[in-house]
Amino acid sequence: MRPGYLFILWSLLVTSLAVFAKPIQTPAPVFGLSPRDVTATTTAKATATDPTSTTTETGFHLTLSLNLPSNTCTPTVAPDKNGWVPASQCNALYLYYPSFGTAIAFTILFGLLTMAHLVQATIYKAGFAWVVLMGVAWECVGYITRALSTRNQQDTTIATITQIFILLAPLWVNAYCYMVLARMIYFFIPERQIGIFRPSLLATVFVFLDFGSFIIQIIGGMSASPGQSNEEVMKGIHIYMAGIGIQQFFIICFLVLTIQFHRQMLQLDRSGRLFPEKRRWRHLLYALYGSLLFITVRIIYRLVEFSAGETTANPIPYHEWYMYVFDAVPMLFAIVVWNVAPPGAVLQGPDAKLPPSGLRKLLTCWNCCNLCVCCGCACCCRTCRKREKKRMQRIPDSGGEEMLPLRETSPYR
Repeated sequence: MRPGYLFILWSLLVTSLAVFAKPIQTPAPVFGLSPRDVTATTTAKATATDPTSTTTETGFHLTLSLNLPSNTCTPTVAPDKNGWVPASQCNALYLYYPSFGTAIAFTILFGLLTMAHLVQATIYKAGFAWVVLMGVAWECVGYITRALSTRNQQDTTIATITQIFILLAPLWVNAYCYMVLARMIYFFIPERQIGIFRPSLLATVFVFLDFGSFIIQIIGGMSASPGQSNEEVMKGIHIYMAGIGIQQFFIICFLVLTIQFHRQMLQLDRSGRLFPEKRRWRHLLYALYGSLLFITVRIIYRLVEFSAGETTANPIPYHEWYMYVFDAVPMLFAIVVWNVAPPGAVLQGPDAKLPPSGLRKLLTCWNCCNLCVCCGCACCCRTCRKREKKRMQRIPDSGGEEMLPLRETSPYR
């Protein structure tokens, strides 16, 4: 059985886990963060005066007793110089003593990858590499703030920023995988289509789906941020688990198209229809498989962590190494594979630039001239006409022929 089929079967198993897994109803902090247990009690009690105080024609007496909300968190252990307190304390953000050195090490690693991707994007003039640059930069920022948080363990703001950046950075890398496959289809496949999807439409649809998952996950991550009540934390964890479950489902759908692309490329290669400059497709495709595999490992870890809750039977929230081994390291490799096999080094020439899809034209008003009757935007229409003129050339001395659109050359024609 081919590796692609094994991977998609495994991904289906992961998605089923996301659907049926339910977090245990205990306060479950995000990657070792424990929310402050602040319970506010508000009671309003109105009591009438004693029986001797009676209402008469001249007036009455009424006493009102109101208990205002109060913070019942009373720490019994003073924080150390880094703000750490034992996990049993109500003001503990971490269930372990976080490592400053490890956070600095991963900050340096992701920082080096950021510079490497920036240099490669500049050398190969790969403008679309900004997406993976966002992913690796978010990872870098997440571990910078984590290093600061290890020295300020009573600061919920720094802990929240760390949580948001580390939890959401993989979505950028995921979107980059979608964009790379779309460009590979346009560059390598003569028909420039996989199933019902043309490359531009495929990229647009999956990036929008990834953005939807991004929104769900950021809502969950904010709701489960440190300092929230236990109920809010559990609600946020439910939302975040739904978000990563949806993300994995989209990865499975994407893998179906990837395997179909793989099969078509094998047929083209065996039939000798590929030009020499278009035979370097394998290492790009294997890099795509590898990146999605590492992202899936990270999703599995998060599902297991959140679904088990914060109980003695679940050691994950109480040990920091789980987060580094099953989140930081997989994402490091998911990004490194694109340094080893940079798409910009292969996708060169007239077929490397992906044309905009019809959906994107509609959303960005690129096709506004076709909607003038509806929108009445004269300025927009003039802009569209100017753009259209730039794409046209007049055939010289051809008997008054109208202007025809330019065509880009391709090795297949």
